[in-house]
Amino acid sequence: MKFGFSISSFQFEELNQNSDWYLWLTDYVNLSSKKVVKELPTKNFYLSRYKEVHDLAVNLNASVWRMNLSWGRLFPSKDKVSQETLSKYKEILKDLKDKGFEVILCLNHFDLPLWIHDPIVARDSLLTQGPLGWYSSSTVEEFVKFSRFIHDNFSEYVDLWCTFNEPNLLITFAYLQGIFPPGISSRRAYETSLNNVIRAHQEVYNELKGEKVGIVYNIPAVQGSSAVENEIFEFLRKIDFDWLGVNYYTRLVTDEKGIPLEGYGPFCQFGSREGREVSDYGWEVYPEGLTDVLKKASNFGKPILITENGVADEKDRIRPRFIIDHVNAIKKSGVNVEAYMYWSLYDNFEWNFGYKMKFGLYDINLNPRPSAFIFKELQEIT
Repeated sequence: MKFGFSISSFQFEELNQNSDWYLWLTDYVNLSSKKVVKELPTKNFYLSRYKEVHDLAVNLNASVWRMNLSWGRLFPSKDKVSQETLSKYKEILKDLKDKGFEVILCLNHFDLPLWIHDPIVARDSLLTQGPLGWYSSSTVEEFVKFSRFIHDNFSEYVDLWCTFNEPNLLITFAYLQGIFPPGISSRRAYETSLNNVIRAHQEVYNELKGEKVGIVYNIPAVQGSSAVENEIFEFLRKIDFDWLGVNYYTRLVTDEKGIPLEGYGPFCQFGSREGREVSDYGWEVYPEGLTDVLKKASNFGKPILITENGVADEKDRIRPRFIIDHVNAIKKSGVNVEAYMYWSLYDNFEWNFGYKMKFGLYDINLNPRPSAFIFKELQEIT
């Protein structure tokens, strides 16, 4: 099993104002209601210090790197390409290949350019005005065009392709729970947007025929409701993919009606009912759930990679054991997992929560935490 890391453009690159997330994070309503923290990704430095970052990963014996290229940075407007950004991304990808990395290129990791999605206008007009993001079928066509452009310009550096990162969470958070842009809570909007993402994936899959095209999906270990578990996997049953990226963080425990229970999984802000370790995010540490998730994911008959697994733990109190226990959970599953990718190499900008949540083996100043040495040693004995 190979080891590596995942990053995303908005969370690691220098501030990009041509992003729906930039508007989302600077919106007065969101700030005053404390839906977002008063913080922007101004501490990010990946574009300027990528060689140093890659070297850190190499020193930890990492050989797999998943990233996405910012749509909004590459295309400041619909028909204008930033040649500067194009060149910078080629530099970065070439550096990864020169250092021996297997590169997984994701085409979308949540954020969209402003000319595709103005979340504030979309929200305030109840999805009747402005660029409407995934609620609009025109975004599907634009995404296919963008994907074709990325393939035409970067394919020589790419080993595996990924259409979306966690589309299930993206659309749920954006159009049901209202915590991601555009902050809508509507079953109709959710279904429309989800169907557009499904169609976008399928069209890109067909467009890139001949490449290894997969999808990265968030799969919790569901306990209490087979209906909830079935709904989570339903998206994957509707699409074609050549490999499956599993993002696993915790379990989801529900009552028989499918309503999540407090004190389990991501709802442990006041502690775990079973007395388990809880991350700074309030997520319960439940490594045995990964064993169950992998067994079920293997039913699709596709190669599997763990594309994200990590814990917010500023003091590095639980992370060393977290990594060991989750790698052991992979072994226990008996499933052939091709790669384990920790989130994240160093502390990143965590969407609505800014820099508050510390997922890194290194801090934002690239100082190592003890878990970095665990990660390195674990590979040497695995």
